[in-house]
Amino acid sequence: MRNNVQLALRRSRTCALALLAAALVGLLGPVPIPIRSASPAAPPQARFPRPPDTRVDPRAPKTLTGQVVDKTGKGLPQAVVYLKNQRTLEVRTHISDAEGKYRFNGLHPETDFAVHAEHRGAASPTRTVSSFDEKKDVYLVLEIDPARQ
Repeated sequence: MRNNVQLALRRSRTCALALLAAALVGLLGPVPIPIRSASPAAPPQARFPRPPDTRVDPRAPKTLTGQVVDKTGKGLPQAVVYLKNQRTLEVRTHISDAEGKYRFNGLHPETDFAVHAEHRGAASPTRTVSSFDEKKDVYLVLEIDPARQ
């Protein structure tokens, strides 16, 4: 019987302490507990914004730009640049500007293209824009040698 009385007293003390702790938390609110780091001498690390993503979307269209030049490197105005889709055989053309520059936008990245220029009966060698080239901006100089007609 004596053990039962001692057990009841222990239980009532535990309940009283729990009620007292609950009352104190209710009055004071939650108390923050400081957390110590492993190395108290180390300063906190600064957080910087994440650097921009420099990866290129492989599905983004390509742009082909360049210049049609003669053997001396001078731009040839009014040269006709031919761009041939190697899959569909569709041909697009562009007439070079006063400096011999040309531009084709929106090229499908998974398609190969053949490009060459013609000026006054002479033609440049055919160059290829490969689908394996991951560059999205391709620049090609097309040289026309009037002696090679």
